[in-house]
Amino acid sequence: MTDAPDLVVESGGFVWVTSHVLRDIDSPVLRNAGDRTLTRVDPSTGNAVVVGGGLAPCGLTADPSGDVWVANCYPQNAGPVDDVVRIDAQTLDFKQTRPLPGGAGYYRALAYGGGSLWASEIVGAVLPNESTVTQIDPDTGAEHAIDVIPTAGGLAWSGAYGDLWIAHFESGSLTRLHAATGAMKTLYDVGGNPALPIVDGDVVWVADWAAPRVVRVQAGGRPRTHEILLPVRNFAAVGWAVAAGAGAVWATTPRDGALWRIDPDTNAVRRIHIPFLPSGVAADDDAIWVTVRKP
Repeated sequence: MTDAPDLVVESGGFVWVTSHVLRDIDSPVLRNAGDRTLTRVDPSTGNAVVVGGGLAPCGLTADPSGDVWVANCYPQNAGPVDDVVRIDAQTLDFKQTRPLPGGAGYYRALAYGGGSLWASEIVGAVLPNESTVTQIDPDTGAEHAIDVIPTAGGLAWSGAYGDLWIAHFESGSLTRLHAATGAMKTLYDVGGNPALPIVDGDVVWVADWAAPRVVRVQAGGRPRTHEILLPVRNFAAVGWAVAAGAGAVWATTPRDGALWRIDPDTNAVRRIHIPFLPSGVAADDDAIWVTVRKP
């Protein structure tokens, strides 16, 4: 496995892990394709296979079929055009490839919902004042660009309401986009730097990269926010990723070496020590997977 795993999703009975995508203020540049890999892990055997084919992952999401979609962001002037690729979970064949605009950043948010693949612009370098979220028909490749202000970051789909939730890292806000009508509502003061939101039932959860906290937002009706502080031991620690499963919400704080279990009914928090630096987290009904980095 790579020395810097980060994004992790469960799909098709496998765990899928990217590397060198998420980064702190100490590593702002886009790594090359050889550094940024996609690895498929079989949790029943522990067997790990690096997916070949020249991928340069900068985003990841599950497909309802059990396949995965990976966004590729290549260094500028490298030759290949940035794109999203659907990968067969069993054979690792590339099923569909859809081109997307490139840029100098290092992360592209992906989400699947309502029969569409949703992708943000590549972010992480010089951020424009406005950006778009692209709705992609996975069968035909037809695209629909939706203007979003401020810049779009992490994405999450709310199946119960048909909404796409968009995190705006720089402005401390979240936008709820109703896919059927295009109506948008933006909530401000959702942490300092909200990133990588998830939706679990009626609640949107998002970690704050500016502080050790997780914010929960009601996904339906009038949005209400609630801040959950993580009692870290390292005061420089901030939140990174969140996941929901196995009866709880899970959050990582890499600088504190901790995984946090949050009771979604009471908001009670419990610290779980993790060796090395926990970065990404994924969960289902039975298990939790955490990617860890070297100190």
